[in-house]
Amino acid sequence: MNNSERYNFEDFTRENYRRLLILAKNNYIFRTFTDFSRDERFILWRHDVDFSLNASLKLAQIESDEGMPATYFLHLHNIFYNLLEHDNADIVRRILSCGHHIGLHFDSDFYSIESENELEKYLRIEKKLLEDTFGQEIKVFSFHNPLPFTMRCNKWNYAGMINTYAEYFQKEVGYCSDSNGYWRHRRLENVLSEARDERLQVLTHPAWWQDTVMSPKGKTLWCMTDREERTRRRYEEMLKTAGRENIDWE
Repeated sequence: MNNSERYNFEDFTRENYRRLLILAKNNYIFRTFTDFSRDERFILWRHDVDFSLNASLKLAQIESDEGMPATYFLHLHNIFYNLLEHDNADIVRRILSCGHHIGLHFDSDFYSIESENELEKYLRIEKKLLEDTFGQEIKVFSFHNPLPFTMRCNKWNYAGMINTYAEYFQKEVGYCSDSNGYWRHRRLENVLSEARDERLQVLTHPAWWQDTVMSPKGKTLWCMTDREERTRRRYEEMLKTAGRENIDWE
């Protein structure tokens, strides 16, 4: 068995993504983190945007077509994108215009946080930055690359935001994730088809879902080259607009 079969590479196409959404809709009520009832059979659809805003927009459009709300968690210390760049901020606004929500994808390791007081402090700083940038109240956050410390931070609310790793979600809600580009615990198709979880949180990372079948490593390399190409193009457009030359050896 090769890696494509072992890790179900064929699962991660946008065509199959739409099919999985429809399967989910057949078995669950789609809710968001701020409007669900604990006694109903709900599904929460969450995206941690670790690599690609462009891929996020494509999934957001599919979800909008199917009438299914999702929450996109944005990372302020990301090496693959800068939320303050004009093009990227515009993509986030387009995701919002599709009827979706945004949350904060928080990297506690960036600040070397060791206490809940520090956690509250820096969550408030990043919450305000997102709110000021996009004009949206940020009501929910997720941890980026959770550490033993952050996994112990399981209160329902920090800094006025719902914690997706709260004790309730860890103990009372089923979970399925495509972290690192493969199904680390349960395959989503099986989870949705069997529908044994009364309540379910699905975590996806949009860059893993492409038009064609690719390996996880290939997708990360594509994100890197895409960012390089877009940066080069923006720089050349800036020079052209300013009437300047891009001087090389020849």
